[in-house]
Amino acid sequence: MTENAMKIIFFMTPAYGHILPVLPILKELTAKGYSVICYTTPQFRERVEGLGASYREYGPEFQDLKLDEVTSDLYVLMDTLITFNEKLYDLYINEVRNESPDLLMYDSMLSFAKNIAFKLKLKSACMVATIGFNLPVCMFSNIFTTSVPLVLKNGSGMNRLIRQDKKFRKERGLGRFRLIDLYMNTADLTLVMTPAKLQPMAKTFPESVHFVGTTIKEQIVMYHGAEYEDYDCYISMGTVFANNVNKMREFLELPEMKEKKIIISTPDAPEWLSAMSNVRTERWVYNVDLIPKCKLFINVGGAGSVYTAMYYGVRQISIPAQEEERYNARILHKHKGGIYLKKYDTNKLLTAVRSIDRLNPDKCRKIIRESDGTGTSVKLIEELIMER
Repeated sequence: MTENAMKIIFFMTPAYGHILPVLPILKELTAKGYSVICYTTPQFRERVEGLGASYREYGPEFQDLKLDEVTSDLYVLMDTLITFNEKLYDLYINEVRNESPDLLMYDSMLSFAKNIAFKLKLKSACMVATIGFNLPVCMFSNIFTTSVPLVLKNGSGMNRLIRQDKKFRKERGLGRFRLIDLYMNTADLTLVMTPAKLQPMAKTFPESVHFVGTTIKEQIVMYHGAEYEDYDCYISMGTVFANNVNKMREFLELPEMKEKKIIISTPDAPEWLSAMSNVRTERWVYNVDLIPKCKLFINVGGAGSVYTAMYYGVRQISIPAQEEERYNARILHKHKGGIYLKKYDTNKLLTAVRSIDRLNPDKCRKIIRESDGTGTSVKLIEELIMER
């Protein structure tokens, strides 16, 4: 990296599902000589600095934020992100101005960074770790159907938040408020880490939005860290598991399941679970190492997990907890790579387990492996930086 290297600032959402997919891209950019500054939280410092990038620490505002709680309710998400992004805009605009970067990159949840780029007239790139969202996608998804009762229940509060954000934008000379920005903040260049063949209504997006695909091929090399035995079933369901722990016990103690070799990723394993002879529990696993060792992967439909299992051709059952996860699960079901359960139900889950041999994950595996998310992203970012 030279003293006059072109500078990139990247504001990250400090969650594994948002950060791990973009690290291969940042690694390639630093290898090409770009000076990359990443804003994130301490738990990701070692990963960022290991790429040759510079680490900048978010303040307590971000470190105290519980993303799982925020994203599980669309009104809470709206309330949190509008207030949150207003604070962070004022907090970081002068830092960005003083750094004078050649490009400002940001995660799709962080509208404050989009506003900073607009105000300072900086080139900007938005990274989307899930599928892309626009009005047509939202209209024909669960987001729209769940929005109707949401508006009826929280209409006055939503109206207050919109007025609050409009006032903030007017006072600081920013662009107009767009509700869709809570899901995807488009920029001069928007990179969606989903292959175009898996993206709903891909042709309804503007030309600045590119469906580049995943970075899983590079993640396998970067995040390799453990050796695992073969398993009949891997379960990683986060809050879905925690909220249904007693029902999950009923499921795991069925004679049919007690015959299977199972591994479960959960931060807090109850005593009854740890005592089961056919079950291994782990607080943390390396997905790229574990998933190919499993015949079946039961998950919540997070994009990183779903796409990794697709890459390896592993059959899946998804039980989503959030709206974007439901969309991922529906895409998986559409392409016959997995089964989508709308909510946890012991009998339906057992039926799904019994029917996994009917799935054909080869189509999904081919689609995922055809794309080069890392190479395509770096090429497009460099083209944007070099534009005059």
